[in-house]
Amino acid sequence: MVLVLPQPLHFRESRRKKQNEKEKVTVVLSLGAAALLLIGGISVYAHQTSDSGESETVYKETTAEYGTLTVGITESGSVTIGSISQDMDEDISTSSNSGSSQTSGTQTTGTSTNNSSVVLEVEEVYVSVGQQVKAGDALLKLTDESIEKYRKKLQEAVTEASADYNSAALSSAKEKVSASYSYNLSVAEGSVAQEEYEATISELQDAVDEAQEAVDESQALLTYYQEMIDSGMDLSESLADEQGNYDKLYNKLKAAKSAYTTKSVEAEKKYKEAMLSYENADSQYSADVAGVDVSVDTAQDTLTDAKEALSEFEIFVGDGTIYSDYDGTIMSVGYEAGDDLSAGTSIVTFADTDAVTMTVSVSEEDISEIAIGDEVMIELNAYEDQTFFGEVESIDTSVSSGSSTVSYNVTVKINGDVDGIYTDMTGNVTIIEKQVADVVYVSNKAIINEGTASYVIVKDSDGTIEKKEVTTGFSDGVNVEITEGLSEGETVLIESQVTGE
Repeated sequence: MVLVLPQPLHFRESRRKKQNEKEKVTVVLSLGAAALLLIGGISVYAHQTSDSGESETVYKETTAEYGTLTVGITESGSVTIGSISQDMDEDISTSSNSGSSQTSGTQTTGTSTNNSSVVLEVEEVYVSVGQQVKAGDALLKLTDESIEKYRKKLQEAVTEASADYNSAALSSAKEKVSASYSYNLSVAEGSVAQEEYEATISELQDAVDEAQEAVDESQALLTYYQEMIDSGMDLSESLADEQGNYDKLYNKLKAAKSAYTTKSVEAEKKYKEAMLSYENADSQYSADVAGVDVSVDTAQDTLTDAKEALSEFEIFVGDGTIYSDYDGTIMSVGYEAGDDLSAGTSIVTFADTDAVTMTVSVSEEDISEIAIGDEVMIELNAYEDQTFFGEVESIDTSVSSGSSTVSYNVTVKINGDVDGIYTDMTGNVTIIEKQVADVVYVSNKAIINEGTASYVIVKDSDGTIEKKEVTTGFSDGVNVEITEGLSEGETVLIESQVTGE
């Protein structure tokens, strides 16, 4: 929506352009002169003298207005409008053993199968540069023949991918069965090896324990016989016999311990070899399974991509017509009738209504007072009675080129309804420094200063002329705020001097 300000605005070009002197106005209005005023006219004249060459005092009517006064940094610039490109977001692709075709984003590349290219051909373009379109409007139409060829190619890709997937899945199943068999065999062999190892160790330990028990019993008899002999009994022969038995049992114990040491080491070695084989089989099984899973996953991804490409193609093509995704003005059209959809080219581009900007050059004296987000007002030469609003979007910290003075580029974004604003339109941008709203104001020229008091000359509705004291406030350099003494709509007289002939 374009906003129209009902009040006059004044903006300084820069600090360097400020007035060095204030205009001094002195009004002397006699009753005789007042009697000569023409009531109800646009301008009223009071002749001070009728002699040729003498000046005349002219009184011009103006009205006390109600609105906004603004002071800011004003510079000129031109409009730049960004663009939005409508691309093909669908990932449409075909593949085969002999070729492939892919469309991604704004691109469709036809690839050949048996040296025959597969492309989408434009039959008719419905839009042109500068045209206003709505979302859903037709942009262009594709030929039925190219659509069918492309569809057939995508369907073939799905069929091939499906066959590849089935083959990979079957091969995977076979390899998994084989790997599982080898793994289970290794597990069984490992289990047997463990059982054999434990049985061998147990047998060897039992032999040592039995021999040790016999030695301990023989030793107990020897001790008993010796005690009896010491008590006076004649058991020397029995002691000698048992000593011989003890020696045999002790040798048997030594042999059992020796066998335990030797055979347990051998059994442990055999067991560890079996377990190592089991562990290798386990790792091999994991590797085999992982390998076949990768093959199946790859085939599955290819099949999924092919199916999605076909589905997206059907959505994209629809009835053979490509429709607009946006509302807006078309800035460029990428195709003509007979063209093939080509890589890297958008269908159309639209003016981006969210990227309507103006760039102005600001002097080094003023740049420090500007910040991103500052409010701005824009007056375009094409719309003299309209004021647009926006904000500072960016400040270039590098010195702008092409100027003898030090200045910096400031880019402002135009907000609101920008319909009717076109690239390279010129105008003024005012970066607001201070603004007062909802105030009564008159022209600075209407103010009469006498000492510390300020006055205006007011004409009432009945033609009565009177001098009123007023209190002034903020001034934009052309108009001044009246805080007391004057109401909106009152008629105020402004004096000026005109030299007679």
